[in-house]
Amino acid sequence: MLGLVLAFGLAGCPGESGPERGERVVAAGEGAVAGKTWLQPTDDTAPELWLASREAGADVAATDPATTAWRGVLDGADERFGETSRMIANRAVQLETMLSEIGIRESAREIIADFSTLAAKGSRAGFSDLCQHYYNLRVQGMDRPAALAALRAEPASKAGDATP
Repeated sequence: MLGLVLAFGLAGCPGESGPERGERVVAAGEGAVAGKTWLQPTDDTAPELWLASREAGADVAATDPATTAWRGVLDGADERFGETSRMIANRAVQLETMLSEIGIRESAREIIADFSTLAAKGSRAGFSDLCQHYYNLRVQGMDRPAALAALRAEPASKAGDATP
């Protein structure tokens, strides 16, 4: 279990708390934005555009309704969590990937929506902390509803309180 905690902690955001991750090669027809695996700190791609493009499997326009919908999702998360929209997007995609590697299919959209129910508006809770705890619970065999219930039951200091 400690290994899982350390592995997740070491996979921090590039330029903010860990080594940079390489981007994968973009397949033909996929698009430069949709093919990104991470938004680097210096990348000027809007997180909502990246998430909409990833979800569509191809680049979408900044004016696409899917991009607007993602902006709303991220704005809602921003009201609750202490991280930036870019960090929330990166962490949600990272968790989506880590879960898929152990046979669990949950989208970044589902992850952000579920975690937003765990933090009150204005709480500035830690989205990254929730990701780590959730992943550990899922690896231990909990299903989605049970893992979310466990996070909901934890004291704020353990379930993502952003204060030190």
